Amino acid sequence: MSDLIRYQLALLLRSQRWLPPALFFAVLIVAGVFGGQQYGDSLGWCAGMLVPGAGWLTRTVLTGEPAAARACVSAAAGPRRVQGAALGVALGLGAVLAAVAGAFEWTMSSPPPGGAPVALAATARDGAAAIVVGLLVGVALGALCAPPLVRRPATSVLTLAAASVVLLVAPWSPVNAAIRDAASPGPTAFPWWPVLTALLLVAVCGGVVVRSAARYRQALG
Repeated sequence: MSDLIRYQLALLLRSQRWLPPALFFAVLIVAGVFGGQQYGDSLGWCAGMLVPGAGWLTRTVLTGEPAAARACVSAAAGPRRVQGAALGVALGLGAVLAAVAGAFEWTMSSPPPGGAPVALAATARDGAAAIVVGLLVGVALGALCAPPLVRRPATSVLTLAAASVVLLVAPWSPVNAAIRDAASPGPTAFPWWPVLTALLLVAVCGGVVVRSAARYRQALG
């Protein structure tokens, strides 16, 4: 599996197809910087923008391999392992973007007036949890909007954009709940249910995509 991950990563970096989603995410992050904005609001913004950003990046990773090369690699290593390695690369690169963006937002933001060290630690904890939730949900969404589940690029992009908006505004969404916790001015408990829900989503969606890739390959013969 490590060889497949290195192969997928090298293929993506050489193609430079990662640049559009990375630049798109960077623009969203910079656009959310406001003078005097507090830590929790900034980290919540970062978490929210990870949904479309990581989603687009994941779809890019899953569709970056030429069809002929993918057929050869799938025949040698198995389509499930190939798809799993691509998802691993998407998650790893998304984590790098999330860490850089989170550090940037924290540096450019301000602590709440009279913020005690304990309160700042809780804000950092909830903000980091929200960022993890946004990353996981974004990867899960991008996997569902990629082939073989959604093969048409236009349909995939529209679905990704619409689903990102829904996940950001719907009160039942784990991303929405995690962002609210991060931006809450008072002390809150650790957002267990958004984190666990996001972990479940990425596991289920990843499993569905991996199995679908194997079935699609078998159907092609």
